[in-house]
Amino acid sequence: MCGGRGVNRLYRFRGWVLGLFAVALAIVPANENFISVSGYFLILLGIFLHIEARRDIGDHTRGKELLAPELVTWGIYSKIRHPLYLSNMFVGCGFALVHLGWQPLLFVFVFGFVFFIVLLAMQEDLFLKKQFGEAFLNWEARTPAFFSRAFFSKLMENSPQYPRKTFFTAIMADRWTWGWLLFYSLALIMRGMAGPFPRVISSYI
Repeated sequence: MCGGRGVNRLYRFRGWVLGLFAVALAIVPANENFISVSGYFLILLGIFLHIEARRDIGDHTRGKELLAPELVTWGIYSKIRHPLYLSNMFVGCGFALVHLGWQPLLFVFVFGFVFFIVLLAMQEDLFLKKQFGEAFLNWEARTPAFFSRAFFSKLMENSPQYPRKTFFTAIMADRWTWGWLLFYSLALIMRGMAGPFPRVISSYI
């Protein structure tokens, strides 16, 4: 496999590393002065993006091992190469913004979190380059990693070979992820309730 054992180890334990970020965020005292509307928006945007990616990726998914039986280049993957990683960025940064507010510590957390996600994406690109060669290089040349001006054009386009999953099926495919997000949301809410009241509600856009 591309990148050797180090790459696979990084991928295999990505959930644990992300869990450490989540625990670290929860330990830090909540910002009791603001409720960030933009943070909630990022979380919802990340969830939407995750579901859309799951609808396209279908059964071409991976668990603990960095594997790819086929190069998925249709649907949302024809617009950006790493929609699932981007969704993780949005959700993670959204939680940080909601919990910490606009303070210097937010940017420290976001930098570390985004750096780790980008590192995962880069390692996956190296693996896919070795796995699929010219097909990956052609896809890489025309498809940005995370952001694209053509993102919303023909977003729901189906692959002739692999029809998109239904919205409900895509949600159920990641039911453990949603359960974890719900648990973590409740944990952060209870963590925030331990602080002084009342909060001053303010929107950040």
